[in-house]
Amino acid sequence: MQSDELIVKGEDALKIAEILTSTSLKILQILSKESLDVSSIAKRLGLSEAYVSEQIQLLEETGLIKANYQRGKRGVRKICRASVSKITIIIEL
Repeated sequence: MQSDELIVKGEDALKIAEILTSTSLKILQILSKESLDVSSIAKRLGLSEAYVSEQIQLLEETGLIKANYQRGKRGVRKICRASVSKITIIIEL
């Protein structure tokens, strides 16, 4: 289940800003609508699974997505879902 908002500032804001590329934003937008495995995300974006997996790892480390593992037809699949629907970055000294 998604929480409404992630509010970050200082070093946390910098970490979030550094990983928000156009690809990671597209991944978040896709996952805000449905949970998908890495392969399906890569296919939708026309990108390699390795690259998408790397982006997923960064998003997971910052808490923007959550992932769990499920058995698939050919082994284990990593199923991802967005954990926030809104990110607020506070800029202050």
